[in-house]
Amino acid sequence: MEAPKMSARRFSFQAVFFCLLIPVTLAAYENPPTEPGFSSLFDGKNIEEHFIIKGKKESWAVKDGVIHSLRGGNRIVSKEQYGDFVLRLDWRISDQGNSGIFIRVPGQDDGAPWVSGFEVQISNAPRDDAHCTASLYGVEATSPRPTREAEGANTWHTFEITCLGGRISVRLDGVLNIDADEKKNEKMRSRPKKGFIGLQDYHASKGWVEYRNIRIQPLQAGGVPAGFESLSSNDKGWHKIRTGHGTGGRWSHVGGAWEGEQDPPGSGNGGVLVTDRKLSDFELVIETKPDWGVCSGIFLRSTERGQCYQLMVDWHGNGNVAGIYGEGTGGFNVRNYELNDDKTIRKGNDNKQNIPLAFALADWKKVWRFGQYNEVRARITSNPPTVDAWLNGWHISHFEDDKKRIPDAGSVAIQVHGGKSWPNGAKVRFRNISIRELKK
Repeated sequence: MEAPKMSARRFSFQAVFFCLLIPVTLAAYENPPTEPGFSSLFDGKNIEEHFIIKGKKESWAVKDGVIHSLRGGNRIVSKEQYGDFVLRLDWRISDQGNSGIFIRVPGQDDGAPWVSGFEVQISNAPRDDAHCTASLYGVEATSPRPTREAEGANTWHTFEITCLGGRISVRLDGVLNIDADEKKNEKMRSRPKKGFIGLQDYHASKGWVEYRNIRIQPLQAGGVPAGFESLSSNDKGWHKIRTGHGTGGRWSHVGGAWEGEQDPPGSGNGGVLVTDRKLSDFELVIETKPDWGVCSGIFLRSTERGQCYQLMVDWHGNGNVAGIYGEGTGGFNVRNYELNDDKTIRKGNDNKQNIPLAFALADWKKVWRFGQYNEVRARITSNPPTVDAWLNGWHISHFEDDKKRIPDAGSVAIQVHGGKSWPNGAKVRFRNISIRELKK
C-alpha cells in the first residue's frame, strides 16, 4: 500500500551551526538486531565465545567492535559444526590482501582446510576466476566475476554463503557469484557436507583483515530455517477474503510459489489471501518477486476484513519494500526510503518514527536483488505490538505502537492491490513462507 507523501522536516540554521561546533567521536561498531532464525557468532567483544584461535593470539584482536587480524593468526574456528546453513557476515581487507572463509571443514586442526573442506576466497590481488574473491577456492570459479568495486580494499563488503545438501551458493554484496552443485562439479563430491567454519587471518605479507556482524542460520530439509515450519509447500491452509481491494484477486500455487494478480487482469479487482491459522507473537520468513508497478503487501495479524500491520511490497515509483503500513488501522506508515521511477531510492518520509536507513542510498543495488526473489523477515510481539522487518538481511523497519488496534491473533496474508494503478497482466509472487511461533 502506497502511503501519502509527507512534508519534509525543517531544521533551523542555528541548530545545524551548533552541531558543527561539537567534536565528533566515532563510536564502536554495534551489531544490528539479528534477523529471525539467525544466531550471532560474535558479540563485538569476545572472539572466543564461539571460536577457537588456532594461530598466534596476538594476531587477533577486537577493535571498535570488529574482529581485526594480522598475519600469523592462521584462523579462528567455530566451536560447533554446521551442515546446511546460511552464513552472513561483513568483511574488509587492506590493499593486495588475501584471506577467506572456511566452511564444512571436517576437523578443527586440519592443516589445509581449503582442501579438506571449502574456502570462500577474499582477495583484491590479481587472481583468476577460480581464486578471486567469492570463488570456492580452486573448486568453482565465480560467474560473474566480482567487479573492482566488489573487491575493493578498505571497504566493508557482505557475504551470504548458503550450504544445502550438495549445493553451495555465495553472494557478494548482493550479487550471486557462485551457485555450485556437486551434480555438475566433480570436485565437490568427495568433500564433507558438515564441518567447522573458520575465518582466516590476513594471509599476505603486510596488512590486515576485519570481520563483523557474523551470524548463522541452520537449515532443515528443503531449506526451511531450523525451528520454523513451512506455510507454502502446497496450497492448503489459505483462503481469499473480500476487502476494499476487491473480491480476493486471482491466486495460483505454481512450483511452490503463490502468484497473485487482479481478477480479471487489469480490472481493478484485487484482494487478499490469508492463512486459516491465526497467530499472535511470531516470526516470519517470506520471499517475494513483484513485477515493476505492483502495489502489494505482506500482512501480519490480519483480520478477516484485511486490517493488519502490513509490510509494504510497493515495487513502483514512490513505493517501498519492508516498510510498515497501518492497513485499515489508521494509515500510518513507517518507511525510511522511497523508490524513484528509475528503481533507485531516496530518503523516505515517515509519519511514524523509524530507525535510520542501515546503508547509503547509493548502495541500494547491493541490497535489492533485481529480477530475483528478495527475502523479507519480520517479528511481531505483544499488543500494542512491536514490529521489526528485515530485507535481505538488512534491518529496515522498527515500530512500537502505542495503542491496541486489532486483536492479539490474526492471519499471515498476501495482497493484490485493487484499483487501476496495478499494471495489466502484472503479478506478485511469494514463496518459501515459514513461521515460528514465539512463547509469550
